[in-house]
Amino acid sequence: MSDPFKRLVLEQHVTKDDIELGAWNLDWIIWETDEEVSGAYVDVWLTQDQKTRIHVVDDRPVGLLYFTVRGDNVDLVEERIQENFDLWPFREAISALRDAPGRDEKLIAAYATALTAPVEQSEAVEDAFRELAQDTDPGIRQAVVIATGYAPLSGLVRLVEELRDHDPVEHVRENARILLDGLRADGSE
Repeated sequence: MSDPFKRLVLEQHVTKDDIELGAWNLDWIIWETDEEVSGAYVDVWLTQDQKTRIHVVDDRPVGLLYFTVRGDNVDLVEERIQENFDLWPFREAISALRDAPGRDEKLIAAYATALTAPVEQSEAVEDAFRELAQDTDPGIRQAVVIATGYAPLSGLVRLVEELRDHDPVEHVRENARILLDGLRADGSE
């Protein structure tokens, strides 16, 4: 049986033009373009049978493009996406996070790790993010909060609780509180 939801992160060199060309080659039907959702821009495509929706998310706040796929033929559409686009798999994302030479690379890799994290890898994700939560840069610690919104794994939620309670920077504590309140309201916590 198909998984009802998949998220596939594109490598950074893939552009929206590349996605549009690939979508046309795959005979997807454009349904909606440039809908803004929380600072991200979303294009919605449908498969020819209109049973599967493909959202192309230009998530500018985290600097990544990714697909979300929902519907009756998720596994088949995922296969087609893997055949036609360069994707950032979890192993590469978490490796890039561990090896990031600078702040910007670390931020992008943190978000890619969260976006691609399979539940069965939660311990590896938590270990990597525990190190980020102790970084001297408040922007890196803030990334732990943001990334947890994409992957609210129990260990990451605990890290965000620690940031809420103990981070020396007010905006990190406040944003951690806001995320935790949202997760509670959503039932994700």
